Amino acid sequence: MDALHHIEPIIKKEIAIYNQLLAIEEQKKDAIIAFNGEQLFLFSKEQEKYVHELENLEAARQKVLNNTTKQGLQQGNISLKDFIMIASANNTENVVLLGYELKKKIEKFSRLYESNKKLIDDNMEFFNIILSSLRKATSYETGYGPEGLAMRSASGAVLMNKTV
Repeated sequence: MDALHHIEPIIKKEIAIYNQLLAIEEQKKDAIIAFNGEQLFLFSKEQEKYVHELENLEAARQKVLNNTTKQGLQQGNISLKDFIMIASANNTENVVLLGYELKKKIEKFSRLYESNKKLIDDNMEFFNIILSSLRKATSYETGYGPEGLAMRSASGAVLMNKTV
């Protein structure tokens, strides 16, 4: 089927992009562990570029599937699995294998993403605990200045900029 020849390169590109996203997500994990927020930001920005590419590829893939349905295969939204089952048996093995590989990449990325998210949440909780204890450790000392007047000052004061 002609549509299979249009779908195959799209899936291959999606797999390549997910490989890039996985590599970046691994690097993000290392940045999270090293508490390197700047590097984490740069990795996230780079991933965003790939996500936009994926959105375009997914739109192109859905367009091919929708054009196929208009040619009489099926009405309504059609998934890649449905498309392959409906398509003729000629040369569908390669697309099935590619679809399976894409699914594995997406699942692996999803697991790694959730793991990194949990790691970030744990780090934020850890830092909030530290900040709370630092705030409690601040005390006031009273003394006398050079002119003999009482002066209050904060002992152990810590200035913090907490942004989330």
